[in-house]
Amino acid sequence: MRLLFQHRQFAAVFALGLALRVLTMVGYSPVVWFEDAFDYVGVAERLRPYPVRPSGYPILLWAMRPLHSFAVVVGLQHLSGLAMGVMVYALVLRRTRNPRKWSAVLASAPVLLDAYQIFFEHTILSDPLFSFLVVTAVTVTLWTPRVSLRRAASVGLLLAAAALTRSIGVALLPVFAGYLVVNRSGWRTLLVTVVAAAVPLGCYAAWYGSWHGSPAINGGSGVWLWARTMPFADCQKIRPAADEAVLCPAQPVGRRPSSPHFIWADWSPLRNVPGHSVTTRGDLFHPGIDRLAGNLARRAISSQPSDYLQLVVEDLKRALNWRRGPDPKTAQIGFNRYAFPNVSGGPPPDEIRIPGATIRQDLQAYERGQTVTRFCEPAAEVMRTYQSLSFMPGPIFGALFAGATVVSAMGWARRSSGEVVLPLVSAIGLVISPVLVTAYDSRYLLPAIPLLCATLVIAANNLVASPRLST
Repeated sequence: MRLLFQHRQFAAVFALGLALRVLTMVGYSPVVWFEDAFDYVGVAERLRPYPVRPSGYPILLWAMRPLHSFAVVVGLQHLSGLAMGVMVYALVLRRTRNPRKWSAVLASAPVLLDAYQIFFEHTILSDPLFSFLVVTAVTVTLWTPRVSLRRAASVGLLLAAAALTRSIGVALLPVFAGYLVVNRSGWRTLLVTVVAAAVPLGCYAAWYGSWHGSPAINGGSGVWLWARTMPFADCQKIRPAADEAVLCPAQPVGRRPSSPHFIWADWSPLRNVPGHSVTTRGDLFHPGIDRLAGNLARRAISSQPSDYLQLVVEDLKRALNWRRGPDPKTAQIGFNRYAFPNVSGGPPPDEIRIPGATIRQDLQAYERGQTVTRFCEPAAEVMRTYQSLSFMPGPIFGALFAGATVVSAMGWARRSSGEVVLPLVSAIGLVISPVLVTAYDSRYLLPAIPLLCATLVIAANNLVASPRLST
């Protein structure tokens, strides 16, 4: 009770975040479905390395399968969101000179109270787990100025788990290694971190190779990059080889949809590659198709670098939109909801995503009960209203991003905030990397927000606390 009273401001915000998550679980049972969830459940039902995405999140679903409850899964994800808020609050107090508790509360508030954060915690998606792993890795690394060997091993395992949850997590490995070098943590600490990350990644790659013929974390890097370039690719300029030309879009430039539709749409050129029949989503990422797609994508980038850069910049600007959600210019996908629904989407589709069973069969086998989202009013209405009022708009995210960068640079100049290099560079990588290789999606901002909040508050407090440099 004494500890609770000492941190009563944070306790109040934490309690509000907890109450909102309880309302969500009461209002929408068992979960709110998102399109990608059906793939994850199918992989968990017949555990295998999935070529479309790493299977780290399905492994978690598989481990929790004996409970036969999607509600337990999202309950765990809600707890992870609360845990991230605690970590941000504790890290700010830990690494700030003369810490101000109210500023630490402000840093933790977005992850605790943002309605979109709560919404995605209530879906069967890898994003909440990935965010939790990244924030935990940063917290463990920065907890003290020097990283012990035991914590180095923990960081390596956390980074490996993040990379196996979302492939973009691989980009964090050099960021953390670089921080350990710059922080002069010693070669043994760096070696332990690298080995701790490499062992599980290597084991997974070997497992993947036993199924798909060659070691990898996931397949389809060429397909994803090809889809990224198709909105602007002009095959008359590229002059692709004859076997690659089949992947050129039929639509004229300027009338093409966003990148993901070139993979998932029924008209996708990926379905026209000779010798490669496509019956499930995984077939779209066959090594033969992936090789051709990657070659064409690299030709497009080298032939039209300014168009590629313009596409990346345009997608990054979407992060500044007031509301989050899918691109309004693209076709709507039935279960790609970015907000708490006010009507039922009906039963899930009954197609085959993962060979061996249909989507409905997989969901029913996992849950052993009702899988259609059930509404309970007024709790559901409270969360719908809350989401319309409480979220981080794009301009505020842009201001947070710019503020964290500027204040951190000022702190580096005064040598007062070297520790914020890690969360800031990690956040920048997590925002930019997906836009470079796949596409923009507002849910990809989730792990960056707590990192930027911690960066801004730690750097600002330490900048104020540090003495002025003599001229």
